[in-house]
Amino acid sequence: MSNKIKIIFLVIRDEAPSTRFRVLQHIPELEKFNFDMTIKRIPKDFYSRLKLFNSLSSYDIVFLQKRLFQWWALWYIRRKSKMLIYDFDDAVLFRNSGNFYSASRYRRFRNTMKYSDIVIAGNHYLRDLAMRFTKHVVVIPTGINTRTYLPKSSPVYAPPFTIGWIGSKSNLMLLRQLIEPINALHRETGNFRFKIVCDDFIDGFECPVEKKVWTEQEEVKDIQSFDIGIMPSTENQWTRGKCALKLLQYMSCGIASVASFTDVTAHIVKDGVNGFLASGDEAWLEKLRFLLKNPDHLSAMGTEARKSLLGSYDSETVASQYAKVFQDARPPRNTRPPRF
Repeated sequence: MSNKIKIIFLVIRDEAPSTRFRVLQHIPELEKFNFDMTIKRIPKDFYSRLKLFNSLSSYDIVFLQKRLFQWWALWYIRRKSKMLIYDFDDAVLFRNSGNFYSASRYRRFRNTMKYSDIVIAGNHYLRDLAMRFTKHVVVIPTGINTRTYLPKSSPVYAPPFTIGWIGSKSNLMLLRQLIEPINALHRETGNFRFKIVCDDFIDGFECPVEKKVWTEQEEVKDIQSFDIGIMPSTENQWTRGKCALKLLQYMSCGIASVASFTDVTAHIVKDGVNGFLASGDEAWLEKLRFLLKNPDHLSAMGTEARKSLLGSYDSETVASQYAKVFQDARPPRNTRPPRF
């Protein structure tokens, strides 16, 4: 009989950032830990789901990534699982805009926390949300593959500089708040262009704008084309759950970055050393202006940014944290699935 721990990862879709950065990129590193791993995309139709759920009892650990189910589906998953681990990197119990509270999301989140043997949260804010319903919570940050996200070779920093932003359509509302500071900066300096990498775009910028449709194949190349990376955010129930993925992407590629000051970014960025933190329009204008007027800092800050990730946010380090959870959580062989 194999002594390998059998783990099945249930994911939403392969291209989802949470799947890519909290599951798929860690698989090569996790293979070093004697795990027998299977990755399954959660089907949409009922009978395919039922077939998948019925197979869960053959695994030692069921790793459910981010998805919240209705109570009956969650109950069935829990009954079929010897050990259920739930992993999330967003404030999934809230809506992402408007009235953040959602009774149905909150109820699904509460049930998932109660039914899971272990919950893995992407940051301390998410941990605190989970601990309303369970004590079995571990914080593991989102990591970045520093062997894939590499600095550009022989960078040349000269005007016109490229200020860049990469993200999804749902986060364009955060970028919109920087339209006026960037316009003011352009009127003052006129020595940069703005590049947006996304599956949708916004207008209103006075500077030259390049709109680049995001593809996974060109993602690293697009980030490497930035001279300065930006990550605007706001402080609310939804955004506090963010794990600063785009900031990690910039930093791993050796890009000097400016990010909004949040609890998460404050843990990653040492202001003025490996990046800049900004609160309010004036601070954004000041930090971006400094980098444009002092291009020698772009290389030094980018180098320090990448260095600061190693040992904390690189995928090897993060994967080892997941491995420890899996090893410590290994259920006894032949344990019958729990009943409710």
